[in-house]
Amino acid sequence: MGMYRMASVAAILLGVAWPAMAADGFVLVADGKAQCPIVLREGAGEAEQFAAEELRSHLNQMSGSEFQVTTAPVGSVETPGIFVGTGQVARKGFERKTETALDGFLIRSDDTSLVICGDNDRGTLYGVYTYLESLGCRWWTPTESTIPKMASITAKGIQVRQAPRLEYRDMMYQESWDGDGKLWYVRNKLNGFAWSDPPAKFGGRYKFIGNLVHSYVTLLKASGEPITEEMWALRDGKRKPNTQPCLSSDKVFDAMVKGAIALYRKTPDARFIVVGQEDNKSYCQCEKCAATDAAEESHSGQVIAFANRVAEALEKEIPGAKVCTPAYEWSRKPPKTIKPRENVYITLCTIECDFAHPLATATNEVNAAFREDIQNWNKIAQRFYVWDYVTNYRHHLAPFPNLEAVVPNIKFLADNGARGIFEQGAHKARGSEFVGLRMWVMAQALWNPEADGKALVREFCDGYYGAASPAIQKYIDVIHAPAREQDFVMRIYRLLDAPYMAPAVMAGAEAALREAEQAAKGDPVLERRVRHAHMPVWYVLAKRGPASPTWKAVEEKVGKLDIKAVAEGFARVAEEYQVNAISDGEVLKPWLDWLGAYASQVAEKGVPVPPELVGKDPATYHLIQGCQFDGRGRWYAPAEGASDGWGVRQPTVGWTATCALATPDHYQPGKKYRMFVRARSVLKAGASGRAWQCGVWRAKDGKAPAGAKVDVSTMSDGAWHVVDLGEFVPVEGDMFYFANEPNAAEEVVIDCIWLEQVAGE
Repeated sequence: MGMYRMASVAAILLGVAWPAMAADGFVLVADGKAQCPIVLREGAGEAEQFAAEELRSHLNQMSGSEFQVTTAPVGSVETPGIFVGTGQVARKGFERKTETALDGFLIRSDDTSLVICGDNDRGTLYGVYTYLESLGCRWWTPTESTIPKMASITAKGIQVRQAPRLEYRDMMYQESWDGDGKLWYVRNKLNGFAWSDPPAKFGGRYKFIGNLVHSYVTLLKASGEPITEEMWALRDGKRKPNTQPCLSSDKVFDAMVKGAIALYRKTPDARFIVVGQEDNKSYCQCEKCAATDAAEESHSGQVIAFANRVAEALEKEIPGAKVCTPAYEWSRKPPKTIKPRENVYITLCTIECDFAHPLATATNEVNAAFREDIQNWNKIAQRFYVWDYVTNYRHHLAPFPNLEAVVPNIKFLADNGARGIFEQGAHKARGSEFVGLRMWVMAQALWNPEADGKALVREFCDGYYGAASPAIQKYIDVIHAPAREQDFVMRIYRLLDAPYMAPAVMAGAEAALREAEQAAKGDPVLERRVRHAHMPVWYVLAKRGPASPTWKAVEEKVGKLDIKAVAEGFARVAEEYQVNAISDGEVLKPWLDWLGAYASQVAEKGVPVPPELVGKDPATYHLIQGCQFDGRGRWYAPAEGASDGWGVRQPTVGWTATCALATPDHYQPGKKYRMFVRARSVLKAGASGRAWQCGVWRAKDGKAPAGAKVDVSTMSDGAWHVVDLGEFVPVEGDMFYFANEPNAAEEVVIDCIWLEQVAGE
């Protein structure tokens, strides 16, 4: 306990003459000097000690004083002091008015003391942080805080009782595991720690076995039993290994129960164990599973029937054991008649929802369907949790305007019975768009779902961006305006054809961010923060390119753009914030290298075009370089002979590179175009037949209005070839796709694609 400088209250009092207490409150600090000790009970645990140390450290930083932390036995508490903890010392003068609540706390002050008393260890910590928040402390990100300077601190007539509505509060970002990520969690009252055990001093976590959803295979392996072919799901007449298990199989049931028992005994303090589907849609179609689903009018039929069987067997071996099973994608709709047992909980997932519009009020079909499902699960489930999604997994670095929905959604979920919420953010991408703002706002709302989302955003902006706050809020308003005006659906795999990335929106966004840069000028900290806020617009501009309508619209609004300045600004942010990925499956560095090379090429020689377009009027075509594709460009690499010196390598079979066609950057509505792709192939020895295919996939009807199937003989020379995909009239939702064929090409490299307007159209 040396680090906390423990001593007895009696010893402290013998050496120090404490000032009389002010009549209008309890004085903690006067003229920069501590006026009392921080008092713990004898035998205080590690979390209580850490709570006292956090209070001491922050008060010292704020006031320049030197607070002391000491201990006192029960019965020695009639001394002026700050009493912290879970025991009787901290309960000095407190009558408990309510039942003990998970993570709750009491804060009270009078003229002789300040008391911060937790219902559990985390409650004590949360009480300390809540009191510090009342003094102006904010922990915006794991690396950036606001700790105000105060020469005097007085606690005046405080009487606070708080306990969270949501017993489980969690999120997952790359920043969750970096540096002080876990410390940021506890300071902002999150208790899940992304399923990892925090240091003991943080008061433990809301513990369960698993990750809320996926665990079938984990449980099968934990059983120690062999996983044989007949245990897997039947799909199209065949058992498919490594998909989902067959939930009507007795072998699966026996192994799953055995695995669950083994894991539960290793973690006896767990609140429940997750017994849940894997992350694919290959549910079992065998006769028994299909019959259950048919009777229940939902594929959740087989899931809940199985969870009930496992929960009943598990409870016999481990009294009080609980099971949690997901309602996710194919199992989201509640069953018609089967109800989860009392010891079966549900994890409801929002993956199909529209995240631009609040769940409670959105009029589109996807959110209306989710509202119906959550209300029906709330009727039959003893307890349920929600796995929510708060980023764009295709473009972590692009604008994703969900800030006007995320806090109302937390309230909606809590109001409709959710006992806990897990927010899945950019957990594989560091430095994603507005990551600090999102994490902080959601943490506040998870603690208090009644919070005002707009007020939270404003508070963060004022505290974090300082003088640039009004302009940053203007930018936020610009990118959120389309969602207020249009009823489009913004899913978590939204492509770059989204309405909130239209040219006029990007022009307004760039103008607002330039205002923010001007306001931050001269303050290196604010300049760096504003650069990070600017990154998403730079990303869109780079993806569109200097010849695009978006680029031109921005120039009309703010004046000439410099492609090298855009590239350099983006690269600087990437270094400052250690940005590492564009999407879950796409690392940043190759694309960033392309951007630097492309910007230099444009600055020196103009926008590069393939030989086939040299001399043509740029107004008659729309060119998209491979590194400007919309998604799945995982293999950006230099390519000799490519129009800009780079290409998208496609070494795997199946759909890889994709690019959403956006108006007006790629086409004008109602006009007819002919589409081309420029590529080269490295063929396998002895290859024959089809090498690859590509075309336009139309989301509205699942058809391909343009496309080509390319034969090995066409690409046998290894040279660049242009393939004509034919004529079509693009519509909203059209997307270029590319697919390698098996046993043909070692790899294909795509240089670029372009759309040429058909003469007379």
